[in-house]
Amino acid sequence: MCVRYRTVLIAQLILLLSGCSLPLFPGTPRPGSPETAPGVSSGGTREQPVDGGTLYLSMFSAPRGVFNPILMEDGYDASIVGLVFAGLLTRDERLDLVCDLCESFTVSPDHREYTFRLRRDVTWHDGHPFTARDVVFTFQTILHPDYPGVLTGEYAALRGVERMLAQRAQVAAAQAAGRISPEEAAARRREGWQAWLEGDGRLAVRAVDDHTVVFTADAPHAPLLQNLAVPLLPAHRFAGFPAGELGEHPDTRRPVGTGPYRFVRYVPDQYVELERHEGYHRGRPRIERIIYRIANQDVAIGQLKAGELDYVPMKPSDVVLVEGDPNIGLFTRPDLGYQYMGLNHRNPLFADRRVRQAILLAIDRQAIVDHLLKGHGRLVESHLPYGHPYHDPEAVPPRRHDPEAAARLLAEAGWTERDAEGYLVRAGRPFRFTLLYPSGNAVRAATAPLIQADLKAVGIRVDLQMMEFATLADMVFRGRQADAWLMGWGVGLDPDPGPVFDPDSRWGGATGWRNERSAALLRAGARLLDPAERRPVYREWARLLAEELPVIFLYSQDQIEAVRLDRVRGLRPDARGALWNIWELWIPEERR
Repeated sequence: MCVRYRTVLIAQLILLLSGCSLPLFPGTPRPGSPETAPGVSSGGTREQPVDGGTLYLSMFSAPRGVFNPILMEDGYDASIVGLVFAGLLTRDERLDLVCDLCESFTVSPDHREYTFRLRRDVTWHDGHPFTARDVVFTFQTILHPDYPGVLTGEYAALRGVERMLAQRAQVAAAQAAGRISPEEAAARRREGWQAWLEGDGRLAVRAVDDHTVVFTADAPHAPLLQNLAVPLLPAHRFAGFPAGELGEHPDTRRPVGTGPYRFVRYVPDQYVELERHEGYHRGRPRIERIIYRIANQDVAIGQLKAGELDYVPMKPSDVVLVEGDPNIGLFTRPDLGYQYMGLNHRNPLFADRRVRQAILLAIDRQAIVDHLLKGHGRLVESHLPYGHPYHDPEAVPPRRHDPEAAARLLAEAGWTERDAEGYLVRAGRPFRFTLLYPSGNAVRAATAPLIQADLKAVGIRVDLQMMEFATLADMVFRGRQADAWLMGWGVGLDPDPGPVFDPDSRWGGATGWRNERSAALLRAGARLLDPAERRPVYREWARLLAEELPVIFLYSQDQIEAVRLDRVRGLRPDARGALWNIWELWIPEERR
């Protein structure tokens, strides 16, 4: 699963929280035998939905347990958050933004004012009513100077926020230079925050009444509406708690939301248990309980076939294991994400663009797609993969495996000598680095040794190290100690990538790559609202990325979901995935 939410997460978050796994086109059902329509028995009799039962889902790595929608930083936590929480907006079958916790919303003609009229029938899982106070509290918390999450930059377009963040950056620079103490820096940030609250902040996000919220922007910003779909926090439970300590709040581990399912418990490395929210505003869920079991992909397939799991995201090589099973349906669609090999540009080995280009050409990426993905995927040449509405197939021609060209580029970069084992050396230093990859994802695990072998063929020595996803994420995005790593990004429907390539963000800072032209193009693209005007900007940006290669783009894998059709009824798979309408699903009494 991707690392996802002006964060990389926000784009992934919005789709995940509407029941999506980042697809674009409707899924194609492929049951293992002649299809039996959901809700119809094998004898052809129309069945009536019934209440009760437990749905067993799977995830391949353990969540961190950060079940707070404005703090979470990976897709495993997002899987739980997506069932427990809701936001103002969600996606419909065409993936357009539509109301979830609102009755209606309007955007002013100048795209600077967004008005939301909230639903009056929404309650939090503890019975407290949902109001405009929760909306204002959530966004003010994200903008608070002590907020420890990564979403703040997403809302720089709101009234006065960019100026406030610029002031914070100046304070941070002064502190880093030793001109002011940490205590004085904190005091200045709080002063700026208070001034914003009493000034522009009163217009940036304001509650007109208990059921009306208005957001005001300084200027049009294309991704802003999408970003306003972030899941919301209950103000009555978090208000008064220090913003800098949100991660320590009990509700971060035991969340209270407005989504279709309530949190019950998390047994680390084993399962997460949820129960239905009786007062869910879209209708009382029919399935009483959900168990998210944590199992690697190989184990999960066996549990699916044995009837111990109802849903498993499939890796392509395992499709053949279930294709002949009449009780299992397969749903396939292109992914709006991609896999990549991250590079730490602070490591002198990767400083030269020619070296990065050589690494890409040395890796037989098509072999990964053909053999590991069994053709269920495509090569990725830049950040916007095939299937994305802003993907431009003519922007960057596909680059094929070319070890000879890779060797020439390495020689041009000064890597001309080899040691006794045949590995490249320069000034006595070998070209050697460690590639980290997470456990739980079988395709990534199989990709790592292929990359190792391909790079060995051009004289680059790669050491492999597998670790838990959470540990890897800490090393990459916090410690920034990794040489190289295998991960994935989810890409939102809006082409703006947020801080994935912002060197001052947690995500972009992991690579250390800086490029002024990239920054200028992204600023220009976010200001434009007309897709016809935005496309040339993102075409130029895609070409820049493909040449600079801040990361090594690998492939985009099709999303393949397997569902037990003999147990799960009410499926209406579309562009949002197989289980997007999870509150409507049901299990026949004889199959519980």
